[in-house]
Amino acid sequence: MKRINLLIVTILCCAFAMAQETDSIADTTAVQIPIWKQKLYFGYYFDIYFHHDSKANTKENGWSIAVEPEIGWKLKERVYLGMRLGGSYQDTYSSYTYEDLLGQQHTEDLRVMQGKWEVTPYVRYRLKTIFNDKVGIWLEAHAYTGMEYPRVVAGNVNGTNYDGLKYNVIYGAQVSPVITYQFNRKSTFQIFFSIMSFGYSGTTRIYADKANEYTNDLIIFSGKLRNLLANQFTPGLYGLKFGVQKNF
Repeated sequence: MKRINLLIVTILCCAFAMAQETDSIADTTAVQIPIWKQKLYFGYYFDIYFHHDSKANTKENGWSIAVEPEIGWKLKERVYLGMRLGGSYQDTYSSYTYEDLLGQQHTEDLRVMQGKWEVTPYVRYRLKTIFNDKVGIWLEAHAYTGMEYPRVVAGNVNGTNYDGLKYNVIYGAQVSPVITYQFNRKSTFQIFFSIMSFGYSGTTRIYADKANEYTNDLIIFSGKLRNLLANQFTPGLYGLKFGVQKNF
């Protein structure tokens, strides 16, 4: 009986010692991870967007899809800094209604396909974590600038903004909520809620005709400036942006 008790005590002591050793190894492994691996991350995102714009004489519908690689740095436990470089494809259908000299109304249809790239630096702040710190609620503020290259594939461009257009310079800023789910130390799924985003965007059109370019740019800039001063923010609607963030 004494031998059995001694054996049980020995086994328990060995198990305790192994557990302590395992914890020690895990702690050592965690400490041995270089700082840059703990803070530096990369990612990739997909952005699907549908839009509809209806004005007095113009109706526009379109969609786009974008791919955005990302790299960033964990500045603090709750603060991330990063940058995305995106490329996208967009297809837009427009209808323009106008009156001729006799007062008769006419409608012109136009289809424009365009490629776009943009650079987006951002700062992200974590508001809260839930479900054992697996799910994170974030707020991201970002600015962006880039270029659009439209190509008219159907319709009459006379009298429209696409007549003689070479490319667009785009710029803006936006604030978006982000939800993340952390699978493990290296992988985190992220989704942006575009329908709850607010921001300001502007466009400067560059035309082949320099006289036309100056006139249009001046009008567009004045209009965008008035919108900005009047705090007329634009909600991002019908968009879904999701991706995966990876640690090294």
